[in-house]
Amino acid sequence: MNAPQRQLMQLYLSNLQVKVTASGYNQVWTDWRELDYTPDYNKFYLICDGEGWLKIGDEEYYPRPGQWFIMPEGVKQSFSYTSGPRYTKYWCHFTAKIGQSNLFDLLGVPLHIDTGHAPEPVQLFRELLACRASDALTLPLMTQAAMLKLISYYIEHAAAGMTGVQPAATPGYLQEAISYMDAHYNRNVTVPELAERVHLHPNYFIRVFKRHFGLSPIQYINRKKIEQAKWLLLSTDLPLTGIGEEIGIPDVPYFSKLFKAFTGFSPTAYRIHSRPK
Repeated sequence: MNAPQRQLMQLYLSNLQVKVTASGYNQVWTDWRELDYTPDYNKFYLICDGEGWLKIGDEEYYPRPGQWFIMPEGVKQSFSYTSGPRYTKYWCHFTAKIGQSNLFDLLGVPLHIDTGHAPEPVQLFRELLACRASDALTLPLMTQAAMLKLISYYIEHAAAGMTGVQPAATPGYLQEAISYMDAHYNRNVTVPELAERVHLHPNYFIRVFKRHFGLSPIQYINRKKIEQAKWLLLSTDLPLTGIGEEIGIPDVPYFSKLFKAFTGFSPTAYRIHSRPK
């Protein structure tokens, strides 16, 4: 995975919104069978015991205990028990959106990983299931946090495997826009300028960019500016005027206001609290 691909995937993940619609741990029923349907949600199956059959797209699988499958939203799939012992599995149904796109349309991940019967996946699923019995005020946050841990584990271990993880093909005009913003974030890049470079109307460009990445072009540029400012605050002794000039915001009051909006700290407070003691 090269640096631009890694950066693009981190951009996707930084704007991920998840929602769990169902979860459980059980042995499947004797009528566990459905053919050629296309769900509008993703599914995780962690196989603990038993036998069965899955079809995802055009590929057929007979998952083994210890294997963890992703069955993505919008992909035709089938499942059935077989003649052997029925599956016992942890499972959940969930949406994972970046803008209006499904995470697994934007990231190319293998459809299964082998956990080697490691205890961590089971523990992560148990954390998610524990949320069902909670009446905590913060239950929605607890559920999202548990789901994000599951997705993070799956992606990290998929990335470490033979096939790895890659960003799906991004339209060329969006790649060009991202590359241009990365190279010129330290000056006053405007939406009309970006739209002209990729031959789109500015309003349409904003809509398609946000639909694909989950944030607007200007939000992306400002995030780049603030990330660079954070690095300069911690790695140099440049005054705020110098850092503002480096990132293209010479107006120090505005730089401080934008920095605080992104981080919750003023630049000076961030430098004091975040530098190694």
